[in-house]
Amino acid sequence: MDKPDKVVLSKEMRERCDKMQAIAREREEAAVIHFPMWPEEKRGTPNSFLRSALFAAVQSKDRVYMKESILFSQQGITIKYTGEQLNQEDLDVWEAVSHLARQHPLGNECSFTAYGILKALNLPVGGHQHERLHSAIIRLTACAVEIRHEGRVYFGSLIESGVKDEVTSHYTISINKKLNRLFGDNGWTAIDWQQRLLLRRKPLAQALHAYFSSHERPYPVNLSTLQELTGSRNTQKASFKRQVKAALESMITIGFLQAYDIQDDVVTVKRIQKVSRLNG
Repeated sequence: MDKPDKVVLSKEMRERCDKMQAIAREREEAAVIHFPMWPEEKRGTPNSFLRSALFAAVQSKDRVYMKESILFSQQGITIKYTGEQLNQEDLDVWEAVSHLARQHPLGNECSFTAYGILKALNLPVGGHQHERLHSAIIRLTACAVEIRHEGRVYFGSLIESGVKDEVTSHYTISINKKLNRLFGDNGWTAIDWQQRLLLRRKPLAQALHAYFSSHERPYPVNLSTLQELTGSRNTQKASFKRQVKAALESMITIGFLQAYDIQDDVVTVKRIQKVSRLNG
């Protein structure tokens, strides 16, 4: 049987295709894109951030440097990371900045003062906190991530660029509009901000609160899986189990969980309230 002849495009057809592709790219670049407009009391975050070890439950002093490291994540999500390790404090800052950015077209600049962001984070406004905030912004700018989730791929930094006035501590920051692809229609969660702030200085509790928030009806999960999903350095089974129990108790105290149970190292939780825009 003869093989079908190859389809050869004429020079005119190739030029026409190239022109159409260029027009499509220009339209995409010119499109006005916003993050979803979540409520004031929430913080919208892609589920790929919450269902992986991208923002680990580690103390700042325990950060490590990574180069194209594949981070543990829930099935269906793949993340490669290069840069200084991010933790839950960095997620706080990213959520605070993206909350302001949602009011502007992505790729455009949003402005804020260090004082304003620190107040939004419910942190002291002294010089040391200004330095910690700036370091977090630099980490989010300097890192490189490659995230694949539900057919969507994003690679780049988590903050595109920015400038700071050293006299007024006024920031002007830009976030890459392509980050919006990670949200999709249902690929994000609106985190209860006040609940998250109540868990400050409890990185494991914050990480678990974020993870369980991203599921409307959380399914049972092994302790070993939670240890890897949160990026916890505690590999001692009994010790980590005690830490998880303490974190779950904290989530009952703040009104997020109604109950939990740990049987044969499998964790089951029952949430009190739903969060908007879930991908359960």
